[in-house]
Amino acid sequence: MQPAAMTTTDMGKLTGMSQQNASRKLAMLEQEGFIERSKDGIRLTGKACDELGELYSTLKKAFGDKKLEIEGVISKGLGEGGYYVSLDGYLDQIKEKLGFKPYPGTLNMKIGVSQRWKRQHLLQGEPIVITGFRGKERTYGDLFAYKCALEGLPCAIIIPLRTHHGADTLELLCPFNVKKRLGKGEGDRIKVIV
Repeated sequence: MQPAAMTTTDMGKLTGMSQQNASRKLAMLEQEGFIERSKDGIRLTGKACDELGELYSTLKKAFGDKKLEIEGVISKGLGEGGYYVSLDGYLDQIKEKLGFKPYPGTLNMKIGVSQRWKRQHLLQGEPIVITGFRGKERTYGDLFAYKCALEGLPCAIIIPLRTHHGADTLELLCPFNVKKRLGKGEGDRIKVIV
């Protein structure tokens, strides 16, 4: 997110307060981690975008809903997705609850700070729960799934309750190899509609 070049005098005029009060409010926001100030201006932090995302999600629920478009870039994963989605404890539920047999692997989609509120909004909705299970040596946690379309093709965003991914990554589960079917690879931009 680009910084906005603005003085505390400008901010005071914009918000209807004195320059001193605007300066005090900005210092408070910076101390709480919502903004960063530099010689280039004021920039919202990831924390601020997440908070705004939650607020937006609440307001969107109150005033109507439309499709959510999430844009990102294909990124390299650890190569573990195929193992997990092929486990019987998950596979049967995915076929039953999502309506397709998944390609044995997930596609990682890296999203920028400006898109993270959409992930937060997604989490506010009711997920399709793929229930975790106990294997011979360990337990496997629940997966939250949200049906979506990737270039008009049915897929699902899955958010494991146990994951090493941060808020900047979404995992897609599709009934096909995305890279081969769509001719896209690491670094290419993609968009899903939920």
